[in-house]
Amino acid sequence: MPTNEGPRGLYLPDGSFRPFDAEALTSELATRQRAGDFLSLAGGYLGILPDPDPVLRARNDDVAVLHDLAADDQVTTAMLGRKNRVLNRRDYALAPGQRKGRDAQPDAAQLCDLLTEDMERWDMAAVISGILDAPFYGMTPLELRWEAHGGWWRLAEVTPRPPEWFGYNDRNELVWRGANMATGEPLPVGKFVVARHHPTYRNPYGLRLLSRCLWPVAFKKGGITFYTTFVERYGMPWAVGVAPAKATREDKRAMAQDLARMVQDAVAVIPYGADVRLETVSGQVGDLHDRFLRRWDSSISKVLMGQTLTVELDGRNGSRAASETHKDVADDLAEADRRLVEATLNEIAWLYAQVNRPAALAPVFAYDEPEDLQARAQLDKTLSEVGVVWKKPHFERAYSLDPEEFDVREPADDPARPPSSLSDSPLFASAPAGARPSATAAAQATLDDAIRQHLPAAMAANAAAVTQLEKAAHAAESWEDLQLLLAEHLGAHMGPDQLEDLLADMMLASTAYGRAAVHDEGDS
Repeated sequence: MPTNEGPRGLYLPDGSFRPFDAEALTSELATRQRAGDFLSLAGGYLGILPDPDPVLRARNDDVAVLHDLAADDQVTTAMLGRKNRVLNRRDYALAPGQRKGRDAQPDAAQLCDLLTEDMERWDMAAVISGILDAPFYGMTPLELRWEAHGGWWRLAEVTPRPPEWFGYNDRNELVWRGANMATGEPLPVGKFVVARHHPTYRNPYGLRLLSRCLWPVAFKKGGITFYTTFVERYGMPWAVGVAPAKATREDKRAMAQDLARMVQDAVAVIPYGADVRLETVSGQVGDLHDRFLRRWDSSISKVLMGQTLTVELDGRNGSRAASETHKDVADDLAEADRRLVEATLNEIAWLYAQVNRPAALAPVFAYDEPEDLQARAQLDKTLSEVGVVWKKPHFERAYSLDPEEFDVREPADDPARPPSSLSDSPLFASAPAGARPSATAAAQATLDDAIRQHLPAAMAANAAAVTQLEKAAHAAESWEDLQLLLAEHLGAHMGPDQLEDLLADMMLASTAYGRAAVHDEGDS
């Protein structure tokens, strides 16, 4: 790739230089033809790639068979539950396209206004619901119907179409299958937009979740048929009659007929000496079939919803942790579905701009993400606990509160925090105004405050230990005695580091008390 500055390329680890090949960079190398994908090539010659879905291919079916699965109650419940999490969101809007940090240009704003007017005429619920069918059927083609009006191409209608009407050619381009459903007809540019669920180069049709439910639904139907027969035969009580010992064959046959009629009208004539009782099936035999059906319901829920607890409980009480985990999975799928809706409608908006004003930035469709006020309040609380004092404008701006409807209280003093000055100590709360405490009293207050501050953390506010500690402090006749007494009482309750810190603080407070006492004696 030569330039005015010479050829461009890369230096390899051995020091050699390999220039870029312009022809190789601008062409496809890994293609179906070169890879020898004969199955895809055979379909490509007909104009349509064969569907690579492994389940449909094994059954020799196409996507049309998936519509019949909606007859199953579990499939319908899971599909509606997943779609409604997005359909119930109405907080979406179009915004003019703009560069980051810049205002929208007039052309972009005009495009946004026109497309917003067009969208107001669409059946948005049907459009979004059709897009949300893509995870179940792999893809949803949407046909765009344009109208020329006032010098603009207006988008009059957006209609989801059945996916079985379309296919892909060997270039992964959407084509119309046609009446014979064998050949592919190219589609006009700007006429269709496709919502696809996890498409790949190998599988442009998208990942179909409903095809993974074909076998669970089939097994479930067979299980229900057998389960119904089982309930009819063994779920009802049996009328068992014991004929008299001398009863003839005709007597037994007549008694059996009476018992058979008893099922309908509960009336039977029993000969003398006969015995009739009702027998029922006991044990866990019937639960086996019930668990069999629940197994396939659970499989369907996991495929379509990613979890089971938000769809079924079966009388079981799951743990809170499991419930929260399953809810997180459902939230993740709902978020992915919203992103699919946004991507599809943004592609429509891009086409709208290309048809009308190619030089203008296309409008942007997006869901509004509501702020998590609970998390914001928790953050404010945490910051307040470490000393941040919030002002009233903060709550007005962060929580959109009316300033006339609330007031902010002044922060209260922390009762666990030591007094900031000696005059705040409870010891001098009753001192006359203007009276200055003596140095001895001040030092004693400091010592008392130190004890109150460290004692709860060191000894968990044990009342008996507090009493012993106070007695030890009063009984000590020297510094050595005080150290020994404190170590004796606190050593069993504190670690070496904690004890060392406490003793250091207590020694400092005691020293201050002693110096103040000596100073007072000298003054007196």
